[in-house]
Amino acid sequence: MPSRELITGKLTPSPLSALVLANRDHAILVTRVLESHGFKVTRSVSADSAEEMCKRQRFDLAVYDHDVNGALELTGARHLSSRPRVAVGLYPLTKTSQASQTRLHFVVHKPFTADLFAKTVKAAFGPIAAERRVSFRHQVDVAASCSFIHRGETRKLEEARIVNLSCTGLCLQGPEMLPQAAEIEVSFPLPSSQVTVRLAGTVIWAHASGRSGVKFTQLAPDEQHKLEDWLDSFI
Repeated sequence: MPSRELITGKLTPSPLSALVLANRDHAILVTRVLESHGFKVTRSVSADSAEEMCKRQRFDLAVYDHDVNGALELTGARHLSSRPRVAVGLYPLTKTSQASQTRLHFVVHKPFTADLFAKTVKAAFGPIAAERRVSFRHQVDVAASCSFIHRGETRKLEEARIVNLSCTGLCLQGPEMLPQAAEIEVSFPLPSSQVTVRLAGTVIWAHASGRSGVKFTQLAPDEQHKLEDWLDSFI
């Protein structure tokens, strides 16, 4: 059987994780298949406990059994800050039509075999890898030229440094707490390269320590390609 690296075409930055919320017999089968494909599996006995686990950790894959009370409702729980990257639903054939009302990526009809579920797991590697690529934050430490706009006033932020970076945003360390929703413009050399990027975004969180989370907005295509090419070399 090919490794998950060969299936995705990328090395993943950390072990794959899976949450299983299913009745006992299905949970045993599903866990065995997931572990054979390199997943670290966490099993839950109720929707409430699964919800708490999702608040503490973002799982790469979740398996929800239709026959477990409240399981499928988790796919549409908007208050969850870390919804699993890929969700698989286990449905009796007579209930499959209900899957359209959920946010499932894959549906497996019950009863099912280990081989059938393994095919679903293999199909899930692609979207998991794609979503990881977008959200993976690479730790860096690089000086940046930075300015921000708040309430119509533009100010330069002295001694700014980038401490982590992804395709969608960055974490900025500065000498002061930045205003929420301030517009940021930042330029810096990508580590271990001769390429400088110029990026723009919005402050979505800020801390008294001077750290701020910035979400990118309206990146120029050339700048986005520079960033993506650099990140691809690490993931």
